[in-house]
Amino acid sequence: MGHGKETPRQKMIGLMYLFLTCMLALNVSKDILDAFIQINNSLNETNRNFVSKNAITYQEIEKSYMQNANKVQAVKNASDLLKIKADSLVGRFQHYKDTIIIYADGIPLDRRFLRDGRWFAIDEKLGDTVPIEILVQSKDNTDKPAQIMVGSNPDGSLGQGRVLKEDVDRFRTWAVALAEQFGADTNSVLIRNIKSSLNTEPELPRGASGNPHSWASRNFEHLPLMAVVANLTQMQSLVRNIEGDLLNLMYNSIDASSFKFNKLVPVILPKETYVMQGNEYVANIFLAAFDTTSPTKVVIGGRELPIDPKTGLPIYKVQGGAVGPQKYNATIKIKNPATDLEQEYPVVGEYQVAKAGLVVSPTKMNVFYIGPDNPVKISVPGVPSDKISAFLTPATAGSISKAAGGDYVVRVKTPGKCSISVTADFDGTKKNMGSEEFRIKRVPDPVAQVLGMSGGDVDKARLQAATTVDAVMKDFDFDLKFTVQSFQVSAKLGAYFVEEKSPSNRITQQIKQNILSKVSRNAKVYFEDITAKGPDGSNRKLGVLLFKIK
Repeated sequence: MGHGKETPRQKMIGLMYLFLTCMLALNVSKDILDAFIQINNSLNETNRNFVSKNAITYQEIEKSYMQNANKVQAVKNASDLLKIKADSLVGRFQHYKDTIIIYADGIPLDRRFLRDGRWFAIDEKLGDTVPIEILVQSKDNTDKPAQIMVGSNPDGSLGQGRVLKEDVDRFRTWAVALAEQFGADTNSVLIRNIKSSLNTEPELPRGASGNPHSWASRNFEHLPLMAVVANLTQMQSLVRNIEGDLLNLMYNSIDASSFKFNKLVPVILPKETYVMQGNEYVANIFLAAFDTTSPTKVVIGGRELPIDPKTGLPIYKVQGGAVGPQKYNATIKIKNPATDLEQEYPVVGEYQVAKAGLVVSPTKMNVFYIGPDNPVKISVPGVPSDKISAFLTPATAGSISKAAGGDYVVRVKTPGKCSISVTADFDGTKKNMGSEEFRIKRVPDPVAQVLGMSGGDVDKARLQAATTVDAVMKDFDFDLKFTVQSFQVSAKLGAYFVEEKSPSNRITQQIKQNILSKVSRNAKVYFEDITAKGPDGSNRKLGVLLFKIK
């Protein structure tokens, strides 16, 4: 109406045309709003399907973890964290959907309630509770979404959209890093999809120039409320879709890194092949698997070992040289099925080159204990015991002395290591027969006992009849004696704890009269601060014994 002077009739026609245009616009707007409702409902259904499908993958990862925790540990940890982060971001979108509807419809607190992170209200027609986004009334409201999410500043820096954008940015960055951790290439479809789906960069309006629209502005400003709700539901769908893609990537990585084998062979791997009389023969017996279509390579000293035609396995042969332990470094090479790159496994092999000579075998174990006599049998095949001499080195470690029948007794002083060196007299000529190394340890702590028990349920009368607290060496080959030097007994009698001490291993009359005779059923009696003295002269603290009166 700004094209020159108009007659009253022309003005009236113009006003009627404007009114008709507005009416047509209102009809179109209602159709569009109804379409947004359908879109939102469809997206919510899609999200529920995503959650169900993702739950199946989570269960498969959990099942794989239960079967092989070490192999699946990294995937299990990552999937647990993915679920937390995805649920949190989806919940944030839901929070803003509900907040916008509550403020736009003015729903009072007494007409709504919170359940599982979502707001619900009563549908009077259905007579049931439903999510408030189903009951939304102000579908065409364009003010509340912008006020809440964009705020008064055009760049959106004062609205909640800024906070939500930061949440999306953090999730996008973390999701890309997770995909790369499990083998996704930077230019892969998965990573490109994550970056594009959760893109929050400002954008120019289509076919327009000027200032770009912020992420908050283009999603929440100048749009009817129902369109904003549909946008937020779509964002939830994008997160669930990315969650599913990442889960599939991680689950597939479990088998992708597994080596494939097509042949099993039985293997007996003895700890030693030479066993002295009276000692044990120890061997590991198991099935070894390998792939005959991709033979394993083994390299020692820069030389690849030949393959035994009978077994299909690399074989190592070497002539025995110098006497004593011999070590060699080998590298096993095999293709990794996940990367198709050759993976290397270094290993150290060891064998013993020996000839008839020194035999040193501890009669208890390869450990000398401080305090007791450590018996050792020393012999040299073909040499009488009176022609054999043994020395303990270093001399400061202790002493070694002869006993009857070619046995020796070793006494040591401080923890560490020592060696027994042996010489033999061959027709007046003493020959060094070598040495054997031993570890030096303190005698382990004994176990405190009363009535042969280390705690538990006991009859009151039986506990009253006990006379001593004993220190017992359990599962120890030496016949050692520890003596309890002191202990304390305590129990709760009425409202107070009563304590009595003993300066020896004896359960004194005062303990029996003041505590053991007065405790009632289900009462707890503590034997504490138990100190025992061993053959090395040291005092040991033996912990606490707890008895419950039956």
